[in-house]
Amino acid sequence: MPAKLTPEQLEELRQVDSPTIANAIETFDVRDPFDGYCGPEIECRFPEMDPVIGYAVTVEIEAVPTGGDKNRARRLDFFQAIEDSPKPVICVFKDVSPEPRRASQWGEMMTTAVKGLGAVGVVTDGVIRDLDEIREIGGVQFFAQGICVSHGSLRTVSVGKPVEISGCVIEPGDLLHGDLNGVVKIPHEIAGDVIGGVKQVRDSEGASLAKMKPQMTVAELKEAFNY
Repeated sequence: MPAKLTPEQLEELRQVDSPTIANAIETFDVRDPFDGYCGPEIECRFPEMDPVIGYAVTVEIEAVPTGGDKNRARRLDFFQAIEDSPKPVICVFKDVSPEPRRASQWGEMMTTAVKGLGAVGVVTDGVIRDLDEIREIGGVQFFAQGICVSHGSLRTVSVGKPVEISGCVIEPGDLLHGDLNGVVKIPHEIAGDVIGGVKQVRDSEGASLAKMKPQMTVAELKEAFNY
């Protein structure tokens, strides 16, 4: 994994909203503008919380028949991966069940466990529950495809493999940023420079907004947008 950012750099990026981070990344022209972020299926479940930033720990999980092998040892591998990862951590869970989203992967117990190990967020194309309890625990943001009342019966399939979450391929150690708008991946090769891109975006947008009026002509909009 490339060198991680300093706590000060991470905190500076955490204070920025995710759309501005996405715009800042575009200024470096290092990837297709349609790559590197999760689609609208992955919703922020606690929009009142501040943005989060962290390094991905990836897991594949599936629902199994009642009495099936839950592979508890591999669940411990997941906890160990969080402990071994740079901090903070964002847990990324891929639901590979034959019938996805029939069993809740996350609730009060798992949230308490991963928070204690240094996680600040969860991204999953699966489902979660215990929303009131998670809100009370605090400090862990969730981006999930849905909510389900029961945990069913779950098995950890793999830990530490690349996964695809709603159009975004996430590898272990990827740097993720998320807020009420969604989740974006910050490329390692420009991570240390993104805050400079943020300033560039804000300056450019600020200059355009300053030229806008409550009532405008198309000619005035053309000037504001530098068309």
